[in-house]
Amino acid sequence: MRTPDRLRARLLSPVRTRRRAVVSAAVLLATAALAWYGVRAARFDTAYTAAEQALAGYDFPAARDRLRECARLRPRAPAVWLLAAQAARRDGDLDEAAAHLARYQQLEGRSSPDGELEDTLQEAQRGRTEENVHSLIALADSGHPATEQILEALAVGCVQVYHLDRASFWVGELLARFPKNPVGRLILAQTYDTLGRRDRAVEIGRELAADFPGYAKARLHLAVVLYKAQKYDEAAVEYEALRRARPGDVEGVLGGARCLDRMGRGDEARPLMRELEEHHAGNGEAMLECGRFGAREGRFDDAERLLRRAVQLAPNDHEAQYHLGLCLQRLGKTEESRRHLERFKQIEADLTRMEYLLTATVKAPKDPAPRREAGLICLRNGQAAEGMRWLYGVLEIDPNDRATHEALADYFLSSGDPGRSVYHRRRAG
Repeated sequence: MRTPDRLRARLLSPVRTRRRAVVSAAVLLATAALAWYGVRAARFDTAYTAAEQALAGYDFPAARDRLRECARLRPRAPAVWLLAAQAARRDGDLDEAAAHLARYQQLEGRSSPDGELEDTLQEAQRGRTEENVHSLIALADSGHPATEQILEALAVGCVQVYHLDRASFWVGELLARFPKNPVGRLILAQTYDTLGRRDRAVEIGRELAADFPGYAKARLHLAVVLYKAQKYDEAAVEYEALRRARPGDVEGVLGGARCLDRMGRGDEARPLMRELEEHHAGNGEAMLECGRFGAREGRFDDAERLLRRAVQLAPNDHEAQYHLGLCLQRLGKTEESRRHLERFKQIEADLTRMEYLLTATVKAPKDPAPRREAGLICLRNGQAAEGMRWLYGVLEIDPNDRATHEALADYFLSSGDPGRSVYHRRRAG
C-alpha cells in the first residue's frame, strides 16, 4: 500500500465501524467536557481571587461583582455565599447580606460557626449591639481572625442607631488595634464633619483616598465635604474619580454635574444633566438637580416637569418642594406654588428641630426623649428607615420604653404589619 493510502486508512479508521464511531464520539465529548470544566474552573479561580483582593482594598462593590460571577459559576459552593454575605454587609447592604447568609446556611447548615458569627455581625451592624456585644468581644479578646470585622460591626452598628458615644468608643478600640482601618477612619471623618471641623474631615478623607483608592464610600464622603465647603473644583475631581471607577452609579455623575453648575460651567454640566435625565430618572436628587438647571437656563416648562418628578419621588425633600414652588410661581401657577412653598416651610422646621435633637442626643446619650421625638419626626415625613433607626436606638437604651413601643405599634399597624404591631402593643402594656 502506498504511504498516502496508509495515512488515509488510519485517518478514516475511527469511523469505519459503529463501535469505533461511538468510542471516538465519547472521547470527543469527554475532551470537550473537560475543556469546558477547565475554563469555568479557571474563571472561578480568577474571579474569587479578584474578590478577595477587592475586599482587602475595601472596594466592596467590585468584590460583590466578582462574587456574583463566582456564584453563577459555582452556585453550590458555601464559601462563595459566605464571602458574598460579608462583602454585602460591609458595604452596608444588610438585606442582601441576609439573603446570601441564608443561602450559605442552606448549603452548609445553620450550626456552622462561621455562619453563626456572620449572623451575629449582621445583627450588630443593624444596631443591635447591646445584645451581641459580649459574645463578640469574647471572640475578639481571644484573638479571633475576624476581630477587625467584629470591631467594625460594633462601631457601625452604634452609628446606625445614633449611639455616637458608644460609636466613638468602638472606633477608638478599632483604630488602637488596627490603626489603618478605613472604616474607623471614615467614621472619624464623618464625626469631624458633623462637629463642623471640615478641614480635619478633609484631611482624613484625603489620607483614606491615598491609602484605599477603591474605598468608594470614603471618596464619596470626601467629595461631599469638599462640596459643602464650596471647594467645587476639588470636589469635582473626586466625583470624576468615582465616575470613572463606577460608570453606572449615579453619585459621580450627579456630584460632577452639581460642581460644574455651581462653578458656572454650564456647557460642561449640560451633558451630565442629560445623562442624569436619560439614565437616572428614578432618582429624586438627580431630577431635582436637572430641574434646577433647567430653571436657571429659563426652561421653566422643562423645569416644572423635572421638579414634579423629583417631588413625586421624594415628597419630603424640602429642596424639591422649594424649587418646584419657585418654578410654578414663575409660570403664574400661584395657588399651587403657595402649597409647595408651605410644605417646604414645614419640612424646614422639622429639619431645624432635628438638628437640635441630634445635639441633645450627643449631650445626653442616655435620654430616650430626643431620640424618640427624632424618630417620630422621620416617620411623619415618610422616612421610615431613618425613623426605625432612631426608635430602635431608644430600645437599645431602654428595652421597655412604653412610648417608643406605642409609636412602633402604630407605625407597623399603619404599614400593614399587624404581627409586629401586636408585639409592640403588648410591650407597651
